[in-house]
Amino acid sequence: MSKKEKPVDNINPKHYKDGCCVECIDAMVLAWGFHYTSVHCQITAFKYLWRFKNKNGEEDLNKAEWYLNKSDELNELGNRDAQITEKNLQLSTMLDKARETYDLY
Repeated sequence: MSKKEKPVDNINPKHYKDGCCVECIDAMVLAWGFHYTSVHCQITAFKYLWRFKNKNGEEDLNKAEWYLNKSDELNELGNRDAQITEKNLQLSTMLDKARETYDLY
């Protein structure tokens, strides 16, 4: 890789905002609001936790973490739904256990 090339960010890649100044996740907030986008992020985090051993390993765990953080952020900006908060805590525990089990800390 030359000095001018930036490393590829597989967690939040450039194509998520190509052709537009708004990232897809931000457009989702505008279309569906904080609550539903937060739930989407939660479900997506679960998907990455579910498949990490069989697909992309640590990269999937990093993506799960990104989506959990985004879900928390959106929940804070919205109405602070207690169910979202509780589920995010459960998913964070799953993420920590996955990293410990597979020595990915």
